Amino acid sequence: MTCIAEHSLDIADGAEKVLVRLHSPWRKDDQKAWVCRFEIEGGIEAALDVEGETSLQALALALKGLSAVLYGSELYRSGRLGLFGDFGGYLGVPAPNVFLDEAPYPF
Repeated sequence: MTCIAEHSLDIADGAEKVLVRLHSPWRKDDQKAWVCRFEIEGGIEAALDVEGETSLQALALALKGLSAVLYGSELYRSGRLGLFGDFGGYLGVPAPNVFLDEAPYPF
């Protein structure tokens, strides 16, 4: 797996950071599906291999999954997760439409 995107988010009440990584899509062993992995660590722990019919679909779905975990996290909902000192707002990743009430930054 090759990391193709990475960034860190601030936690309001501490020096700890939340590290977000997105990896490049790869073909599964059966050569039919593509897989793209995202990882989140530090304050939020999550990792998921997301499958798609094409590499682009796997990448898009992984990005949506990653943003759903971030915007759905307790850290974000409590206004303690942020980017560049701005907490409870945009995290540098568009939010899925289901989060428009809480994070009006849609895909």
